[in-house]
Amino acid sequence: MEMKPYLALFLLLHFSSLPLLLASHDGDFDALMKLKEGLLGSAGNDLHDWDPSAPTHCSFSGVTCDADARVVALNVSHIRFHRPLPPEISRLDRLVNLTVACDSLAGRLPPEIAALPALRFLNISNNNFTGHFPDVDGGFLALEVLDAYNNNFSGPLPLGLAKLPHLRYIHLGGNFFSGEIPESYGGIGSLEYLGLNGNGLSGRVPVSLSRLTNLREMYIGYYSMYEGGIPPEFGMLTSLVRLDMANCNLTGRIPASLGQLKLLDSLFLQWNHLAGSIPPELGGLDLLESLDLSINELTGELPESFAELKQLKLLNLFRNHFRGHIPPFIADLPNLEVLQVWENNFTFELPEGLGRNGRLIKLDVATNRLTGTIPSDLCASGRLELLVLMENAFFGPIPEKLGDCKSLLHVRLAKNFLDGTIPAGLFDLPSVDMLELSDNYLSGELPARIAGDKLGMLLLANNRISGPIPPAIGNFRGLQTLSLESNRISGEIPPQIGDLKQLSNLNLSGNNLTGEIPSDLARCAGTLEAVDLSRNRLTGEIPEAITKLQNLNTLNLSRNQLSGEIPADIQRMLSLTTLDLSYNNLSGEIPVEGQFLVFNESSFIGNPDLCGGPLHVAVPCGFSRGQARDGPGAGRGRGWVWKRFFLCVVVPLVGIILVGVAAPKGWRAWKGKGRSDAWKMTTFQRLNFTAEDVMECLKEDNVIGKGSAGIVYRGIMASGAEVAIKRLVGRGCGEHDRGFTAEITTLGRIRHRNIVRLLGFVSNRETNLLLYEYMPNGSLGEMLHGSKGAHLGWEARARIAVEAARGLCYLHHDCSPLIIHRDVKSNNILLDSNFEAHVADFGLAKFLHDSGASECMSSVAGSYGYIAPEYAYTLRVDEKSDVYSFGVVLLELITGRRPVNPAAFGEGVDIVQWVRKTTSELADTSDAAAVLSVVDRRISSCPLDLIINLFKVAMLCAEEQSVARPTMREVVHMLSNPAASTGTDLLAV
Repeated sequence: MEMKPYLALFLLLHFSSLPLLLASHDGDFDALMKLKEGLLGSAGNDLHDWDPSAPTHCSFSGVTCDADARVVALNVSHIRFHRPLPPEISRLDRLVNLTVACDSLAGRLPPEIAALPALRFLNISNNNFTGHFPDVDGGFLALEVLDAYNNNFSGPLPLGLAKLPHLRYIHLGGNFFSGEIPESYGGIGSLEYLGLNGNGLSGRVPVSLSRLTNLREMYIGYYSMYEGGIPPEFGMLTSLVRLDMANCNLTGRIPASLGQLKLLDSLFLQWNHLAGSIPPELGGLDLLESLDLSINELTGELPESFAELKQLKLLNLFRNHFRGHIPPFIADLPNLEVLQVWENNFTFELPEGLGRNGRLIKLDVATNRLTGTIPSDLCASGRLELLVLMENAFFGPIPEKLGDCKSLLHVRLAKNFLDGTIPAGLFDLPSVDMLELSDNYLSGELPARIAGDKLGMLLLANNRISGPIPPAIGNFRGLQTLSLESNRISGEIPPQIGDLKQLSNLNLSGNNLTGEIPSDLARCAGTLEAVDLSRNRLTGEIPEAITKLQNLNTLNLSRNQLSGEIPADIQRMLSLTTLDLSYNNLSGEIPVEGQFLVFNESSFIGNPDLCGGPLHVAVPCGFSRGQARDGPGAGRGRGWVWKRFFLCVVVPLVGIILVGVAAPKGWRAWKGKGRSDAWKMTTFQRLNFTAEDVMECLKEDNVIGKGSAGIVYRGIMASGAEVAIKRLVGRGCGEHDRGFTAEITTLGRIRHRNIVRLLGFVSNRETNLLLYEYMPNGSLGEMLHGSKGAHLGWEARARIAVEAARGLCYLHHDCSPLIIHRDVKSNNILLDSNFEAHVADFGLAKFLHDSGASECMSSVAGSYGYIAPEYAYTLRVDEKSDVYSFGVVLLELITGRRPVNPAAFGEGVDIVQWVRKTTSELADTSDAAAVLSVVDRRISSCPLDLIINLFKVAMLCAEEQSVARPTMREVVHMLSNPAASTGTDLLAV
């Protein structure tokens, strides 16, 4: 049978191309095997189905082939390779889609990847690639999508991207690129998405970007420090849906031309230095849903044109200089959910109809000059969570309807002129965690029905509330702070106070309370840190049970009618640093041992029948001021007089004679050495050693540490007392001060169990020596990162975290004036003989005179790896900067790793970035999996709930935006109240 010519030709072409197809097929197979070997090494267990004996590579996980069995897509994500991407990737020459996201890929991106001729989609996000982005000149000709977000690329932005004709999507955010945005990027005509946020870019924002007429989303803010403002030409980006230029040092005015962006749904310009008024043209953005202009220097009034923003859901204008009224049309915006305008100069009333749109979730107008009554329909939506009206001039009653608002979480109405009775429903809300109504004119009684396990802070101070404290107060099982001071509350303190097992701060001072102090307070022994019952009419004795409050720092029972003796066991309350029992009817002898050595005369004055202790000169025991000269006890009085005569006359006279004999010799020695060696010792409590004893300890063999502000010695005095001696150079001012003035003025006033105590200081013209209580177990950093780190178990780590948090909480919230530490780190948390934590080293401390103020510092605030991200571009620190640093310390406790470790994390990556990257790459998104991926493996096991709680708090503290971080008071609460134990062993998960 004769073969037809066209059939013969077909068979000839088919069989002649078969070897080429088989070769290509085998080439892809071999390339994938090389990739597996390069990514995993010989011991890798992932990609287990990439089997050399498999009949075809097209069945491999993550591999997609075309009809010719050629690899066209490779999606291998969420595997922790920790290796570079092998150059063999370039052998997959039909590859269209390469996705290797969240794989912990390290090293440089192989330049061979640019030679893939068909590659259209490249996703290498959330890895650890370093170095410059490869030169793409002549490569990536088909590329449409480039996602390199969240790596460690550095150097200038790649210029070659501007030559790619099909590029629609560029995301280079979250890297370390520097320099200017290339002008040539404005020529990528097909571009729809540009993400350059989270880098270190500088220079002016190029006007050429306005030529990107297809651009829908542009993110170029966060951490960059541009010069100048927003180019007015950006009004030509008429396809733009989202514009984010937040936090990048913008100056000047908001261009009116932005009103031409008719498709815009989000405009984020917060945290810059923009000035002037809001252009009314922005009211023409009909589709706008989110507008954030907060933390700028904007002025003027809100434009009337904003009445047309019918789609607006979020309006953030806080921390500016706006003035005038909040227009009534704000209440008529049908979709408004969030209105935050705090710290401005708004006046007049809130719009009466605010909340009637049925959508309001957050309202914060604090620290303005608003007045009038509170609108009654704020919670018409039933969704209101945040209500903050504090520091204004609102008057009238609190609307009763707010008592029915079950969605409320935070209610802060303090420092207004509100009057009337507090709606009873506010005390029975299921989710509210803060109720702050202090500094008003509220009256009436507290309701008999009280509930709410979530309430953490009840602040009603400085009002006109009367009647008793209801027994139902014990139902607030989660209460941490109860502040009812300066009211007209009467009756007895209910024993149900003892049911508040989370209570840390109790202040009932300045009321008309009567009866005895309930012994039930001792049931709060685990958490109670401050008790103030002063300025009442309490009677009876100080209950012995109060000495069980071993965490108590402050006890103020002054100006009552208490009687009896002072419980001697107070001397064992090692946390107690402030005690005020003055102006009562106490009697007997003041103990002179233990913790009583800390207290001075002012703690006990005004008690006619007290004697001894700090009152020993004015009122010696046995010679009371109330005794007649010849009455009972006069003999003891005369004996005390003779003793005093001997001590005050004879001993000094003998001393004068001895000084007279030794004076000439001493004069010659003093004159020869010079006045600069004349040491003066100042103490903050009674010490049984002298300046000379301190000087004897300044030997090289006694050095236990060296820091930026001085050298630390261990001192053992003749009496056996141990102290830490920090030697500073000079006491001058300015840059030569080296922290002395800050430390001495700060620490000299502080008394808290978890803050290292300054005992005193010794100084002359050349040298200053600070005397601290000695901590035999050194710093947490030394312990954690040294050979003993494996012996510091999880229970101990969790306890240290709580103790250190309590110390910082005291500085931020309870100290006067409030204090920012500015150098929180594991090496500044010291451990005593019981491994109890004490916050130390205030060489960088600054007073926070105004709790709402940040300070701009001229010197670096903090240590590398601990510095909050906002410091890099604002040079400002506040208490949230300390919170970030404390979050780093918590991550050290969890991981056992130092905050900066290039060998483990990569260059330029700190522990926070490493933890975020590591946990984001996990396929399992559970809390247990996240913790297990970073936990310190030196410890064999731990309760799962404990370590997860530590981890969650750490990540909250380390939030990039400071406003998202908790306060230290909230941190203490979260650390002290982990979820109920599941009994699960973490390392068995």
